Amino acid sequence: MTPDVFWGNIFKIKSKKDTLYYFLKSNPLFDGFSSRDIKNIGKIVHLRRFKKDEIIFKEDEPGTGMYVIRTGSVRITKHKKKEGGDSEEEVITMLKQNDFFGELALVEKTRFPRTASAYADNECELIGFFKPDLLELVERNPRLGVKIVLRIAEIIGSRLRTTTELLTERTEETKRLRPAPQQDEKEPISPIWNKT
Repeated sequence: MTPDVFWGNIFKIKSKKDTLYYFLKSNPLFDGFSSRDIKNIGKIVHLRRFKKDEIIFKEDEPGTGMYVIRTGSVRITKHKKKEGGDSEEEVITMLKQNDFFGELALVEKTRFPRTASAYADNECELIGFFKPDLLELVERNPRLGVKIVLRIAEIIGSRLRTTTELLTERTEETKRLRPAPQQDEKEPISPIWNKT
């Protein structure tokens, strides 16, 4: 065995791209934030590792924070009720590196229940950003706290706009697919107050 094979990993200096600072700086969520802001954010986030199929959070649990995917992928699921009262879990979306989810938990006044479940689709590393830490940051550094809350509000607004557009498209599509009402041969009954 050569010395490089044994000692190489112990003393290897991480590249910039491997650091939490670089990850946060390059994430769209923190786009435009200063280096100082990123360093302050780095002090309050939490690194969490999940194994394949491990639960990150469950639908109907109170939300406490959001997550950013550093490595791996996450599947978001929702219980869908079936006839007979049973329910089954349906995959809503798959998220990958740099995606984030659970942001509503940071801005809601009370801890509303989660509207979906999140599972590690494979081994993944997530950056947790929790409401108590955000509130502490707002007290210590109001400028940065407001900047983060405004960015989260922008994201929620953007996602709401997209959802509204999709819902409008689906509603129009449903109207087009629905058969036209059949005209009855009989004259419709007029209300009494319209009789002359």
